[in-house]
Amino acid sequence: MKVRYWGTAALTGILLAAGCREPKSPLVVLDKPETTLNRSFQQLSNVVELSDGRLAFAELKDKTFLYTDLRTGETTPIGEHADTIKPDDPAPGKHKLPGYVLRFDGDTIGLIDFAAERTTIWDSKGQFIRVLDGRGVGGTNQPINYDSKWRGYKEDIRSVLGGLEPGQEIAFDSLSVLRVSPGDTVADTIAKLKLPVWGRGQFGEQNKIVSTIFSGRDLFGTLPDGSLWAARASNNAVDWLSPDGTWTKGPSRSFEKVPVSQAEKDFFIERLRRQMAQMGAPAGIELTYPFADEKPPFIAGLTNPAGEVWLQRARPFEDSIPVWDVVGRDGKEIRTVQLPRSASLAGFGAEGHIYLILREDDGRQTIARYSVK
Repeated sequence: MKVRYWGTAALTGILLAAGCREPKSPLVVLDKPETTLNRSFQQLSNVVELSDGRLAFAELKDKTFLYTDLRTGETTPIGEHADTIKPDDPAPGKHKLPGYVLRFDGDTIGLIDFAAERTTIWDSKGQFIRVLDGRGVGGTNQPINYDSKWRGYKEDIRSVLGGLEPGQEIAFDSLSVLRVSPGDTVADTIAKLKLPVWGRGQFGEQNKIVSTIFSGRDLFGTLPDGSLWAARASNNAVDWLSPDGTWTKGPSRSFEKVPVSQAEKDFFIERLRRQMAQMGAPAGIELTYPFADEKPPFIAGLTNPAGEVWLQRARPFEDSIPVWDVVGRDGKEIRTVQLPRSASLAGFGAEGHIYLILREDDGRQTIARYSVK
């Protein structure tokens, strides 16, 4: 790991003249991992670190849920795959499509099953405990954010998926963040997130209202104490909602505007065409999509154990080096972290551990641990 500074002192005169620009934060370059797992996978989910250093994650292609020891490479399958899980069947110890891993109190692990639309709870030994209740409150999408009281936080996607009447088109400009308490059948609306701009797309003979590609949208995350952050795409600010319901607006942060190139538009349409062909669509079907002229300031967001917000910068189509801005509770940038080429951020651990998914030459993936302090 290398730490570089952006020459704040040398830029003082320019900053004073500019007036509205904030000083640059230190740049941390992740170049050498502390350790790398000695085996690879096809498609990994996120990574959760247990207290003994083992990792929990899902393999989406193989449809497996795994614990692994990063030091020895010993990997243990957890639970059992099932082709079918009925909604009213607890199916103890089974999963259909493991997709995302959560960590609750201590080493209690949650597994979000994308296909079964449920979240199961497991202990550090890989033993099944139960199915988390409240799975259908506010829609079937599963929360990926929880606080220490096991309250789940998720987006209310029901308002986006359909209108009030058959065939009715909708174009809401925001969606709600819901908080679901354990055992409750009612969800609380606690925040609003701005959605991308809507436009119209052509799919053969069908003209539909669709989300504008690369148009900015707000993101959110939570802390164990019930605090919620909302990253605003309009001005690159991070606002905070305290546990008592008080909002604190973060300062706007400058960002480099990245234009959407024609090459990236062509790549998106061609990939969509291939996907539709796999579903039986004609090879020459007409496809048009609305694209934004510029990309938003960020495309993904996570929270580390210290309560810092990590936002991944949008970057040009040809650029394969991921960069994350780390923002504190005051909404100000703390540092900037540059990942290795084509790597992706998979999760955080204790003592500044950060886990990345590295892509090998043959397209397979492995896990590496770095340290950011």
